[in-house]
Amino acid sequence: MAQLRNFKGTYCYLVPYLVCFMWCELSVVILRESSGIGLVRASIGYFLFLFALPVLGVGIALMCLIHFIKWFVSLELMKIVVTLVLCAVPLVFRWWTKVNFSVVEMVKSLTRSSIVKLILVWITAVVLFCWFYVYRSEGMKVYNSTLTWNQYAFLCGPRSWKETNMARTQILCSHLEGHRVTWTGRFKYVRVTEIDNSAESAINMLPLFIGDWMRCLYGETYPLCDPKNVTLEEEELCRLKYLTKHNCHMKMFDRYKFEITVGMPFSSKNGTKSIEEDDITKDIVLKASNEFKKVLLNLRQGSIIEFSTILEGRLGSKWPVFELKAITCLNCMSKLLPAGRHVKIEHDWRSTVHKAIKFAFDFFFFPFLSAA
Repeated sequence: MAQLRNFKGTYCYLVPYLVCFMWCELSVVILRESSGIGLVRASIGYFLFLFALPVLGVGIALMCLIHFIKWFVSLELMKIVVTLVLCAVPLVFRWWTKVNFSVVEMVKSLTRSSIVKLILVWITAVVLFCWFYVYRSEGMKVYNSTLTWNQYAFLCGPRSWKETNMARTQILCSHLEGHRVTWTGRFKYVRVTEIDNSAESAINMLPLFIGDWMRCLYGETYPLCDPKNVTLEEEELCRLKYLTKHNCHMKMFDRYKFEITVGMPFSSKNGTKSIEEDDITKDIVLKASNEFKKVLLNLRQGSIIEFSTILEGRLGSKWPVFELKAITCLNCMSKLLPAGRHVKIEHDWRSTVHKAIKFAFDFFFFPFLSAA
């Protein structure tokens, strides 16, 4: 095509060819990890993305602004900046009254300057770099503390409440905020605090005959309830089958939130308890997500567990509530599935963004350049 015009304007043909080639390479990479349903879902999503792009852009900008303001307010630097701004107000007002100028003209003159544009680019780059660093630093603040449960109970427990009062104890114990601890305790009981099933909620809005058909299409069928050959789980479902009035269910989409009550372990070797050790006001409550479902359903009252959590929230009060980060059963007869120690999966957005940028850089510049 370029030869028809004696190779004049070659870029008019070369650039579109390179763009098509890049998209072809990207399609090959994506198709290796794609399924038919995923491609259809992505096509519909990209089509809707065109309409939601302006709203999404405004939302992302607003979210970044709010997070930046929250981070900036939490710094001691904020006090210095406010002081400097207040001190500069009289000087700016004096300069304003002496010089006659238009604010609009001043803004236009600044935007025309290439130096100002360069400064704005560098400020934006520094802000983005600091944003990634701040989120990384927040995660680095959480560390394995040497604080024991007995020390916490002595400083923030019933004994401290009797000496002063609970409010004063809570104020003092707030100094321990952010400590990551690993303690051993007695499992008492666990309860479900919330069940989330978006699929079931959507199907319940449909007419009855359509809802029953959708349950059997996307869900699971209740067992046949043959008394000769039935497992314990099937027997439990059989009792509910005739009460629910449905042939199928969608409990596979349930997402649970749990609360675990843990007591301090007994100090005596024979396992006998004293009144002080069995004080329920020393118990703590752990919030657990759906990831710990298999572990918690296998625990029994009195099981000795080792758990990790972060001290935050109502420190120094009765039954403080913490978020469970990891759990291990130390005296369970059978090994808990799928592993002995269960850890909460926490998404590292910083690493995900770094991997995405690295993939894009290698895709366009490899083998000439490669991201480390």
